[in-house]
Amino acid sequence: MFDFANQAFALVILTTMYQLYFVYHVVADDESLGRQLWAASNITTQVIVILISPIVGALADFSGAKKKLLLITYAGCVVLTAALGLVPPGAAALGMILFICGYLFYATGENFMGAFLPELAEHREMGKVSAFGFTLGYTGGLVCLAGAVILFMRFEGPTGFRLACVWAGLFFLVAALPTFIFVRERKLREELPPGQTIVTVGFHRVASTFRSIRQYRHLFRYLLIMTFYLAGMQIVIFFGGTIAQKLFDLEMKELGIYVAVSAASAIVGAFTTMLFQDRVGTRNTILLALVLWTVIMIAAAFIRPEWKALFWAVGGGVGFGMGMLGTSSRAMVGLFSPKHKSAEFFGFYGQATKISAILGLALTILTEHMFAGRYNLVVASSGIFFIGGLVLMLGVNERDGRIAAIRATRAHIRRHHDYAETNRT
Repeated sequence: MFDFANQAFALVILTTMYQLYFVYHVVADDESLGRQLWAASNITTQVIVILISPIVGALADFSGAKKKLLLITYAGCVVLTAALGLVPPGAAALGMILFICGYLFYATGENFMGAFLPELAEHREMGKVSAFGFTLGYTGGLVCLAGAVILFMRFEGPTGFRLACVWAGLFFLVAALPTFIFVRERKLREELPPGQTIVTVGFHRVASTFRSIRQYRHLFRYLLIMTFYLAGMQIVIFFGGTIAQKLFDLEMKELGIYVAVSAASAIVGAFTTMLFQDRVGTRNTILLALVLWTVIMIAAAFIRPEWKALFWAVGGGVGFGMGMLGTSSRAMVGLFSPKHKSAEFFGFYGQATKISAILGLALTILTEHMFAGRYNLVVASSGIFFIGGLVLMLGVNERDGRIAAIRATRAHIRRHHDYAETNRT
């Protein structure tokens, strides 16, 4: 259910509505500057999250208060959503500050939510659980988007976007509540190692993992590849709104419908992945998604505005690929993670997505700066990541990665058993 609320917040606030409001109304005199400031806000946020992630992970595992901390991030998202809707035209600095703060609450909440996943899912079911979570998430995004689209179709200009922000905040408020009512923490607290504090233990765990990187080489090789290809997806996710409008010469109403079509297709993509991922293989699902993204984005780069009917197909393909790629990528991390390291490695997954966002945003801004007004080249540049990711993924062995995770888990259990026997003796 938190995925249901979380994805709505990400799609409606962080990706679509406020991006459009910021670029076209807050920084109305220069759209290119608006996109650059938007990208700067995102990059700043990703860097901050990367730096504080070890502390956030330590809080999740050692504080015994994941649920309370998740509630704080949830409240911060709701409050800052309402604040975003009140940013007046011309107040770009205020908009950036509020956006960065709101995204920090959102990203931290995602980390705490990721720490729940290993507690609530068996290792062998990680793929299905991940797919189910993304299916629910995109469904929440679609419901929230539908309300937002209706609002900005009914109320023109800044008013529509502001009301959409308020609506998204209320939706997030109601949709996430069941998580705090019905989900219980199973593993309340881990004991801190001797001499460590809640501030330092996360950094020590990261250092310890990297010292054993050969043991987890399958996972870290995959994380590097995932960081690369997800950078291409970030180009579409973070800039899909304004670039899609320029590329297809869309009116705001058409753009809203385009985003809703993408969200609906993402539900189908995630659900289809949930049904067939185990039969096809998670790695093969990722390869299929990368082929789909490569074809769609390169084709989209050459669609003329007068061929507007084709943008529906592009929107559907973009969403379907997003559902496939997001679901299968997170599932692969779960399958390659030893049971006792799952929470920590999902933290690395979060780090990889943040780095990919920085790469994608940086390339987008660079491309737009070098080829001003050539939005087709900005979109086509995502193909660099998808094609490169496709080639690199061919070297990933899913069977070996799963076996390595199982062996690491068994070795951990044996060590603890031997330690317990020694103490009894």
